[in-house]
Amino acid sequence: MRRKSLFLVILSLLIFANACDYRPAGETRTITGLVDATEIDVASKIPGRIMEISVKEGDVVKEGDQLLKIESEEILAKIEQANAGIAAADAQLRMARKGAREEEKNAVRKELEAAQHQVSIMQKTYDRMLKLKDTGAIPQQKFDEIEFKYNVAKDQLAMAEAKYAIYMKGARTEEIEALEALVERGKQTLAEIESYKKETIQYAPISGEVSKLILHKGELTATGYPIVTLVDMSDLWAVFAVREDMLSKLKKDQEIEVFIPALNRSAKMKIFNIAALGDFATWRATNDRNSFDLKSFEIKARPVEVIEGLRPGMTVRWTE
Repeated sequence: MRRKSLFLVILSLLIFANACDYRPAGETRTITGLVDATEIDVASKIPGRIMEISVKEGDVVKEGDQLLKIESEEILAKIEQANAGIAAADAQLRMARKGAREEEKNAVRKELEAAQHQVSIMQKTYDRMLKLKDTGAIPQQKFDEIEFKYNVAKDQLAMAEAKYAIYMKGARTEEIEALEALVERGKQTLAEIESYKKETIQYAPISGEVSKLILHKGELTATGYPIVTLVDMSDLWAVFAVREDMLSKLKKDQEIEVFIPALNRSAKMKIFNIAALGDFATWRATNDRNSFDLKSFEIKARPVEVIEGLRPGMTVRWTE
């Protein structure tokens, strides 16, 4: 990020310098540009402490090479929590599928038999008291008490039968499906956490050169914060700021001859991009009637052949 900002500052200064070097049409003009390359900031999706950095600035890495390791106690804790949730839900599911234990089934069976026996006794008592009431041998209040106890016994029998049926049949289909869904949700949560666990080891996303180590071993990193910057040295290009009245002479795929002072050599480059919009830097302010301000357009050109020793930030001169 810092190198990119510095690159933009230098390019702005070159724009100003080129503006001051205005010459009438027909005369040769030298335009100064800068070499640039693709930069990749390697960052992690999770926060943590950097435990190991396997590269140094200037190292050349290949795609897939290990760059660093991060320790994240939060991820480990979440994995344990997810595993515990899955185990609990799975245990409930197994219990629901298997049904009640044999001891529990025997207990509710005895409850049912006791309720049946109680109803049998109360029914006999009720029938006997009904005959006595009809003959006037007992008062109505005494019969009402027996009738109430008989009805209570029948209600208890109905509840015991329902409880017995539940224990014999096991959990309902809906309950089992709900538990199955709970187990599946736990597994999906674990899979998501495991995917974040992979972020504890960072690998090179491209082949290139380590340009900058932003953080070092022992330091804390936040989510998405750059740790290592890689530069793709296989894809270099030059950036020029060209005055708009020169665009008519330029087109994509056009080859241009440039000079690289740092390497003391000339080379051919091919234009691959002409900015669709001009920037707001004014090249030449014209205040005469029927005249206008000339703006700059960014032109990008790649080397036609590999230029040994060419590096980002080098100056490139193009005489037009």
